[in-house]
Amino acid sequence: MTEQSANKSGLAVGSLTMWEALAQGLGTNGPAAVTALFFVGLAFSVGGALPLVVSLAFVIYLGMTLISYEWSKEVASTYSWAAYHKRAYKRIGGFLSFFGGTTYYYYYLLGYTGFAMLGLASFLYVLFPGVAAAYPWIWIPIVIAVIVETTALNYFGIKISMRYVLYTGLAEIAFLLVTSLVIIVEAGPSNTLTAFTAAPVSGNLTTILVTMVLGIATFGGLNSVVPVAEETNNPKKNVPLALGLLAGILGITIILNSYAQTVGYGVSNMFAYANLNDPGITVYLKYIGTAGAVIFAIFIINSFNSSGVSFETSAVRTSYAYTRDGILFPKSFSRINKHKVPGNLVIFTGVASILIALVSGVILGPLTAGLFLIISNSIFSFTNHALAGVGLGLYHHRKGTLKVVRHVIIPVAVVVALAVAIVYVVYPAPAPPLNYSAYVAGAYFAFVVILYLVYRKIDPERISKVGDFSL
Repeated sequence: MTEQSANKSGLAVGSLTMWEALAQGLGTNGPAAVTALFFVGLAFSVGGALPLVVSLAFVIYLGMTLISYEWSKEVASTYSWAAYHKRAYKRIGGFLSFFGGTTYYYYYLLGYTGFAMLGLASFLYVLFPGVAAAYPWIWIPIVIAVIVETTALNYFGIKISMRYVLYTGLAEIAFLLVTSLVIIVEAGPSNTLTAFTAAPVSGNLTTILVTMVLGIATFGGLNSVVPVAEETNNPKKNVPLALGLLAGILGITIILNSYAQTVGYGVSNMFAYANLNDPGITVYLKYIGTAGAVIFAIFIINSFNSSGVSFETSAVRTSYAYTRDGILFPKSFSRINKHKVPGNLVIFTGVASILIALVSGVILGPLTAGLFLIISNSIFSFTNHALAGVGLGLYHHRKGTLKVVRHVIIPVAVVVALAVAIVYVVYPAPAPPLNYSAYVAGAYFAFVVILYLVYRKIDPERISKVGDFSL
C-alpha cells in the first residue's frame, strides 16, 4: 500500500486488527438479537423445523461468504461489492458497479433501521407489554435515542466503536453457547433429529423454501467485514481471515441455539412458541432461571445496539466511497473529522435513519416494519452475492488463476439457491403487507437505473470511476 493510496482513502487506514474487523461482522449480525427476532418469524412458518431452516440457510450463507472471502483477497475498498463487480465484468461493469454500491447502501441503511432499531423497539415492547400497552408510542423516543447514541459512537471513530462491539459480542457468543448446551442437556428425552427434517411441516418443501428468505437473512451482516477493509491492517490477509473465523463462530452459535430452543420448548409445540410474547425468554426462564433470562435479555438489547453501530458503519463507509469520488452526495459529506471518519455523512445517515424508521414504523408498526425492511433489503444482498459469484469465475479466468471448485462450482450453486430465494419473495410471497417489500425494492432498483443513466449523460467521466479505488 502506497502513501498516496492511504491519503486517497482519507480513513483511518490500517487501524483495525483482524479481531476488530471481525467485530464489524459480528456486531452487524447481532446473534442474540437474531434469536429474539428471526427465530419467532421462522417458527411461525415452519414450527419445529426451525433448526432445519437455520442449518440450510447457513450452508447457503457459507457459500456466500466464500465468494466474499475470495474477493477480499483481491480487493480492499469501502466500495466493496461495487469494486468486485467493476473488476469482474468488462462491458457492463460500470453499471453493475454503480448498482452494487447503491443497492448495498440500501441494504445497510434498511438493516440499520429495520433489524437493529425497529427490532430493538419490538423486543422491548414484548419484554415490557404493560408499558407498551399504556404508551403505544413509546417506541418512537426509544428509536430516536438509540439512533443518536449509535451515531455518536460512529462519529467518534471506528476504533472505539469496534472495541465495544468486539468485547460485548464475544461475551454474547460465549453466553449463547454455554446456555444452549445447558438447555440441550436439560431437555433430555426431548432431543430429536426430527428438528432437522421437514417432518414438522409435513414435508412441505414450498413452506421451507418461502421461509428460506428470512432464514438466509438470519446470518445477514456476516460479510459486512468487507466495508471496513480500508481501515483494517493488512486487509487482503486479515479481512478473509476474519470472514472465515466469523462464519464458523456464528454458524455454530446460531444453529446450536435454534436447536436448543426448539427441543427446549418441544418440536411439536413450536407453532405455539411463535405466538408467545417473548418465546426465547420463556425458554430461558424454564431452563436457566430468572438470572439467566435477565442476562439473556440484556445481551439481546446490547446485540441490537451493537448491530446498529455496525450497520451504520457499513452504510457510512459504502456511501463515503461514492462521496469521495464526487458522486451521490455533496462534496462536504466527504470531509474527514479529527476522528478519521466522514462526520457530516455520519450525521446525515443518522437523520435519514430516523426518518425511515419513524415513517415505516408509524405505517406498519415497529415489528412488521422491521420485518418488511429486512425482507426488502435482503433481495439486494442476494442479488449482489449472485453477481459477485458469477464474476469471481470470470475474473480468475482472465487472470489465469481459476480454481474450478471454489471459483465456479460453489458460486454457481450459491447463485441457484439465491435465485430461488429471490423468486419466492415474489411468488409465493409472504402474506401482506410483507409481500409489498419486493415492490419497494423494485422501485428502488428503477431509481438506481435512472440515476445511473442521468450520471452517464451529464458526467460520464466521474461515473466511470465508481468501484475503481482499492488499497
